[in-house]
This record gives sequence, C-alpha cells and structure tokens, in this order.
Amino acid sequence: MIGDPTIEEMRSLLATIPGADAFDREGAIYWFAADYHGGQGSNLYSALSRSQYRPGAWERRPHGVIGRECYDALIERYCRFESGIIACTY
Repeated sequence: MIGDPTIEEMRSLLATIPGADAFDREGAIYWFAADYHGGQGSNLYSALSRSQYRPGAWERRPHGVIGRECYDALIERYCRFESGIIACTY
C-alpha cells in the first residue's frame, strides 16, 4: 500500500514490532511523517502534529536499532521503490 496513513494505522503496524516501546514507535512515526508528509491537508502532517515524540534540537533520525527498524517498517508498508529511490506519495 502506498499512501497517506493515519497515526492510528501507523501505531497499529508498529505495535507488531518485537521489542519496540512507545519511544521507538512514536519516534519512527514522527520522522516518517516529517520526511514524507504531503502538506497540511495530509494524514502524515496530522500525525506529525499529533505525535507524542518531540525531538531534541540536534536529532535528525530515529534512535537506535529498534527505532530504525520501526521507521523501516513504515517505509516498507507505505512506500514503493523506483530505481532504488523511495517514493512515498499519495
């Protein structure tokens, strides 16, 4: 599925990742939404605004192995790959 998932859909998907805690899941949602939202009218922009995660000034990506695994799960589920490039548009 390629699209514009809601925060609830992403939370449901990430609840299946073994060992992921709320910090890992919310961080992944935040960074995924920041990287791929389609503007103020999109679900991803809403998820970014509603996320419980607030990055520090120097943060740019999910933390740790599990956080990155959660982020990668979102990419795998909601994006497609075209010539080695990630496309997450709706």
